Amino acid sequence: MKQYKNIATVLFVMFSLLLVSGCKSKKTLATGGELAKKTHKEVVADVLKTELNFKTITSKGNIELKSGSSSKKVSATFKIIKDSVLQVSLRGFGIEVMRMDLTPERIVIIDRWKKQYFSESFKDSEFLKQLDFNFYNLQALFTNKLFIPGKQEVEYNDYNNFVVNMANDLYMLQTKGRGSLSYNFAVDATDHIVSTLIHNEKQNLSLQWSYTDFIKDNELTYPTVMQAKIEVVKKRADIVISYNKLDIDKDFSVDTSIPSKYTKVSFTDLLGSYLKLK
Repeated sequence: MKQYKNIATVLFVMFSLLLVSGCKSKKTLATGGELAKKTHKEVVADVLKTELNFKTITSKGNIELKSGSSSKKVSATFKIIKDSVLQVSLRGFGIEVMRMDLTPERIVIIDRWKKQYFSESFKDSEFLKQLDFNFYNLQALFTNKLFIPGKQEVEYNDYNNFVVNMANDLYMLQTKGRGSLSYNFAVDATDHIVSTLIHNEKQNLSLQWSYTDFIKDNELTYPTVMQAKIEVVKKRADIVISYNKLDIDKDFSVDTSIPSKYTKVSFTDLLGSYLKLK
């Protein structure tokens, strides 16, 4: 059970700390509709054509995490440099209170209040092994992209990695990870991914990640609401993420340094007092 608890708490925090929400005053595009008849290869190719192309992404908003009757909400700044770093800075009283940096190599969480930090490499992370996940898969999840577990990028000639079916006016694309892990992508008539389901029956683990309220921002189309439902054993977290728009391809700097006088602690020690993990 300890292993399950660690997976649950890491998932609960990781998928909540990386989410931004903000103003909902935006005009959304109509989605859904009747599916066009396509070949297996055409379905995958059209999904790849609709993906958000970017070098950088920034956004500001709030993070709200819900579990049972409890709810936590803080201000946040969200930054992505493609294939390099994904950073979330949590703020309170006008200053940074906690920061999480994800790179292809490491996961780092810095607690400014208590002057301590947690650091773990992706390859040594037990919970990531359970998900068959890497940095690039996580980046794809947050940017509404198709992915294959363990790979950096999906290419057109990867279409044979997916089983494609039709159900309820949606194309269902499924691929497999290690063991009993399955990854299911629901695609609507606009060729956008509207839901990603990651499921591991043996580990009793699932993550349902839904995308809604798509907007057209210049020549780019992307979702402005994401809903995450995370279940591990009997633990569940529900998260709703919304933002007005993304700032794409703007220049900015990202500080990923760890203060030399901060103390390295375990994941549970760093976040236990905030989320009552102990």
